[in-house]
Amino acid sequence: MAEGSPQSEQLTQGYGSRPEELPPVTPPSAGFIVQLFLIPALIVMAVVAVWALFGKLADSGSDWAPLVADLGSGNEHRQWRAAQELAQMIRNEQLQPPVGREPLASNPLVADALVTLLQDSLKSTTPGAEDVLQQEFLVRALGALQADEKTLPVLALAMNQSRDIEVRQSSLMALTSIAGRRFDAEMGYDAVNGSDTSQKLRSPLAQPTISDAAVLEELWKATQDPEAIIRHLAAYATANVSGPKAIEQLKVMLLDGDRRTRANAVMGLARNGVPDAVDALTKLLRDSLKPFDPTSVADQPKVDLVVAERAYLAEQPILIRNCLRAIVDLWGHMQPAQQAETRELVSEVTASTAFAPDVLLLARATLDQLKVPQ
Repeated sequence: MAEGSPQSEQLTQGYGSRPEELPPVTPPSAGFIVQLFLIPALIVMAVVAVWALFGKLADSGSDWAPLVADLGSGNEHRQWRAAQELAQMIRNEQLQPPVGREPLASNPLVADALVTLLQDSLKSTTPGAEDVLQQEFLVRALGALQADEKTLPVLALAMNQSRDIEVRQSSLMALTSIAGRRFDAEMGYDAVNGSDTSQKLRSPLAQPTISDAAVLEELWKATQDPEAIIRHLAAYATANVSGPKAIEQLKVMLLDGDRRTRANAVMGLARNGVPDAVDALTKLLRDSLKPFDPTSVADQPKVDLVVAERAYLAEQPILIRNCLRAIVDLWGHMQPAQQAETRELVSEVTASTAFAPDVLLLARATLDQLKVPQ
């Protein structure tokens, strides 16, 4: 092709080869530099930080000894920081159990240090707000430990009515965790995978899961406490304690003036396979399907109706889900007429448009499980 031919001129024009057609040269902007260099660098740094964090968690088993030593120091700030870090390590090990060593939850040195710290804190006759927060944190941490002979006596002290109500609530939660592990093991229930490994009908345990007399005494007192929040947490703990006295106490709590306490008593009896709970369970489910009734709080003049309705709507799906699970536990104990009534109520849940999809799915799954025993 000749240099001056029309084809040659057309090609060179197409590529902008002539000097006057080249775009002006400008220095890169700050935004361009950030996009090109800084953002990728930040991403790399984030990846490295995450990798380092997981590496630290994996190696955390070697860091507990200095923390235990800090718990015994006279420096309150070091003690508190060490307690928080130990509690976090214990939670991490629940998600990923350690390999080649004993879990911190079973380590007697860790248990002794945390128990001693809580005992010392409980000796204060005038605890401040910071003391209460620390006591609340420590009793919950004790609930995760596998050292019941060490933790239960100090939990009994923390459950006493003379303690701050927040500490008492946390103590009941810790007791529920301890008793719950034993209850699930006795009942053949896998709480991690949510499956029942036993094919037998449930029945209350012959002996309670907790034998500490001081703890049981405080628990029975809590079931009759003036504060409704304490009673309803006590009902949950009582169900996991099980045994003859616990079952009788739960039956009494079916008549409690607090709705949540009655609900927890129903669920507790169902978990223990007590047929006496069937009628109370169907009533609870039927009532939970109804819209909010303002007259239900008419005897509580200080209660704001808007707040009460919002609380009801928030609790309603939780109650229904719990009722559905309780129905499965009690299905084999029901008479044919009770089964028919229960199935009809569950069908109402599946046909409702007022509940979230997870509630409807659970209701349909529950219907599939409701079979009359041969």
